[in-house]
Amino acid sequence: MNFCRFKKYYSLIIITFITLNTSVNLYAGNNIEIITNGNVKYLSNTVIIKLKETPLAKLNGSVELSTGLTDLLNHFNLESVKSLGPAKNSGESSGLDRIIMARYSSDTDPYFVSSKLKNLPDVEWAEPKFVYELDYTPNDPSLGTQWNLAKINAELAWDITRGDTNVVIGIVDTGVDWDHPDLQANIWINWNEIPNNGQDDDENGYTDDVRGWDFGGLHGDPDNDPMEDRPDHGTHVAGISSAVTNNGVGIASIGFSSKIMAVKTSIDDYRDTGGRVYIVFGFEGIRYAVDNGAKVINCSWGGSGYSIFGQETIDYAISKGALVVCSAGNDNSSEPHYPSSYKGVLCVASTTFGDLISGFSNYGTDVDVSAPGEVIYSTWMNDTYKTLQGTSMASPLVAGLAALVFAQFPDYTPLQVGEQVRVNSDNIDTLNPSYINQIGYGRINAYSTLSNVNSISVRAVDFTFTDEVPEDDGDGMFEPGETISLAVNFINYLGPVSNLQITLQSENDYSSIVGGYFTAGAHSTLQEFNNNPNKFSFRLNDSIPPNTNLKFLLHFSDGSYTDYQWTNIVGNPSYGTQSGNNIAMTITSKGTFAYNNYPEITQGDGFTYLGGKSLLYEGALILGTSDTQISDAARGNDPDIQNNDFAVYEPFSLTTHGSIADIQGFSIINDDNAGGNKIGIKAYLRSYTFTSVPDENYIILDYKLVNTSGAGINNLYVGLFFDWDFANADSDYTEWDNNRNFGYAFKEGGNPNTYVGVGLISSEDFGFWAIKNDGDNGGFQIYDGFDDSEKWQAISSGLGKTTAGPGDISNVVSGGPFTIPAGDTLRVAFVVMAGDDQAALETTIERARNKYGEIITSVNDNSITTPVKFSLEQNYPNPFNPTTKIKYSIPAAGVSAMKFVQLKIYDILGNEVAVLINEFKPAGTYEVEFNGNGLSSGVYFYKLQADNFVDTKKMVLIK
Repeated sequence: MNFCRFKKYYSLIIITFITLNTSVNLYAGNNIEIITNGNVKYLSNTVIIKLKETPLAKLNGSVELSTGLTDLLNHFNLESVKSLGPAKNSGESSGLDRIIMARYSSDTDPYFVSSKLKNLPDVEWAEPKFVYELDYTPNDPSLGTQWNLAKINAELAWDITRGDTNVVIGIVDTGVDWDHPDLQANIWINWNEIPNNGQDDDENGYTDDVRGWDFGGLHGDPDNDPMEDRPDHGTHVAGISSAVTNNGVGIASIGFSSKIMAVKTSIDDYRDTGGRVYIVFGFEGIRYAVDNGAKVINCSWGGSGYSIFGQETIDYAISKGALVVCSAGNDNSSEPHYPSSYKGVLCVASTTFGDLISGFSNYGTDVDVSAPGEVIYSTWMNDTYKTLQGTSMASPLVAGLAALVFAQFPDYTPLQVGEQVRVNSDNIDTLNPSYINQIGYGRINAYSTLSNVNSISVRAVDFTFTDEVPEDDGDGMFEPGETISLAVNFINYLGPVSNLQITLQSENDYSSIVGGYFTAGAHSTLQEFNNNPNKFSFRLNDSIPPNTNLKFLLHFSDGSYTDYQWTNIVGNPSYGTQSGNNIAMTITSKGTFAYNNYPEITQGDGFTYLGGKSLLYEGALILGTSDTQISDAARGNDPDIQNNDFAVYEPFSLTTHGSIADIQGFSIINDDNAGGNKIGIKAYLRSYTFTSVPDENYIILDYKLVNTSGAGINNLYVGLFFDWDFANADSDYTEWDNNRNFGYAFKEGGNPNTYVGVGLISSEDFGFWAIKNDGDNGGFQIYDGFDDSEKWQAISSGLGKTTAGPGDISNVVSGGPFTIPAGDTLRVAFVVMAGDDQAALETTIERARNKYGEIITSVNDNSITTPVKFSLEQNYPNPFNPTTKIKYSIPAAGVSAMKFVQLKIYDILGNEVAVLINEFKPAGTYEVEFNGNGLSSGVYFYKLQADNFVDTKKMVLIK
């Protein structure tokens, strides 16, 4: 029996779904599940890895890996490794031939596994295997006409061109009913392949792929028949793009005579609880379509979760001359949606018959164009037709139009084709006033797109934001009050411009434009230029909340040409990388180090020495008084989730040229998020970096712990947890240095030749616990989680376990036991350091201890006993001659404990005679001295203003 006919005519399959936490069990006898992590979905037990060198691939697709990579994967019970590219290729390296997929049997989350792989010397990047959902919803009203073609002026467009059979549209989807009478004549045929001879005649890596390829099959086994397994989605999408037109059968399509390449990227067994199939091999499908000649690729699917593999696949498609068109998604959301949000994609939203945005359609800054997507009648499985709706239906309409543009403008690059479609759309913003500049340039117009030979499109292709010195501190943290510059690289894709003007507009409540105009002048087709001689700039408001997404609009104009483009940055981030000497480490506002978004680890720089790769996967503060009373921010019982016991009281901020050190960090947290189990501690962190020799190899972390519990705190231990990653974790060690009392870690044999160390420098109550993460050499393992009893053992056992390795290692350095009376303060400080060997660390920690001794004698810290309200006290002495002191208090209330404070002196007529304070101040009690030299005797007033608080008091100067 012909397999495709068997697949086509069965009528019913019964599938049972089992829900385990957030995972759907896919099918009996297989350990692969779909994991749902927020809005992100990915395969369990699977990671995607890009190697730095092309691996040796066998004909069956398996590859040979380095010993180090194999050993680390074996920690997670490696089962198989295969190349994601074809077994054969032309010999031309694209970078995608270095991407492999590894499967393992342990229960460890792929985010954790891929993060562990990133630092191996032969790994470029690693990530989970993301899966995506279809962007459609069933809709079966009585109306079934093809209004979408009339709306975009398809008939007028066909008078210009009806396409070219050499232009192929890749339908990367759930398969296509390729012998449907309204599709069959337009199905792409691989004429270089001899059918059913069991050989790869064209040596493209796929045997007998006459009509395309099925990457998933029924149960995960690929085959050469891209027929849909059951009526799902792909046949409907294919018909919208290029059903056979003017054949007296069924429907017409915008693509007219363009060819359809069927690429099936789903597995029939991989479905959600509603029975809808997942797209599992979307990026592999895009590559297949590109490599086999598709000029346009349609992807009517997507979801959350940025994938490096995805972006590199899009880049590859563009480099090979293919345009990727994607649906914007059906979540009625402006959040990123992939692959439609990748750079270089033509992103399509859905509109109604009346040019209103569809109620289900996504919108926002990533949308390029809109197209009809409701009540769309198209081909369906088993030679039938069906009406559906969704951005899934809007996207293939644009893909079909793009195929006509390739036929009409054969010399255009893929991005030029996309821009030709975009800038010739009909603007519908006035009909959608709540979505101005969020539904693309407009609703597509096929006739205008094909007839306008004088189109203009200028695009920004690269943005660089800087807080440049000397005006600002240049630390890369865009903080309140700073002026940020914006350098932009542009390209003119289509017709020449003669007098191009570009302006920057703020589309947020927390910034104001300082320099917003750039006269770009004249530029020819495909010419690149930039605004470096006249960068844009804007000032961040003093009231900007932490981690604010700041959106901006660029406006382009030249005669009748007008256009816009979005860009954005994160302002006032709650984490920053403290650098300035040989050490750089990211510190967050929530009590963690290395990265702000564990386990994805994309927000932050980890811990680096001399500008090398990050050596730290996770770091966190741990406080505890017993095995049942732990407050911490390290991974918990679930190894993929960090505990959130610490509430942010004052976000982390960096200051250059501080009063104590060259670079200083500051934040305040408390353990209120621990609920009824909290200890009752507010922790003030000050971090210090010194740039000069011999202090260039460490960062000091100085904690001041305030007892806010209302009772004495006894038996308190304070520790720092660090999960170190060098390379090839088979030879990593962590040990205790008995000579200078600190913990350190290193890779035996070097590469990297770096030692890292952590030590307690504020007292001699030393504690250390070495961890081999898989638990092989005693102690406990943390691959399956790090529970409170293990954390208590690690911080309270003194020098409990002084060595671990070889292997993937972590350590905990601690101090205690401590006692803090009610309302009192304890100071605990650590140093984090690096060097070329253990002896270098011994020298460094002694230097750090000496430096800390200097710090504690010089710091006048007014922020420990935090006032609960604003106050301005009477000056003392009063009357005075010529100096007096004024004391005031700033509470930590509202959005931020940082308040803009003004303290000024006025004479009896109200004239301002002196400004004592005019800056942001953290919460605390302060005292400032006023010197009345140069003033005559008499009555004066001093006025404090901060937030909505204003108070004025009188003082008398007598000479």
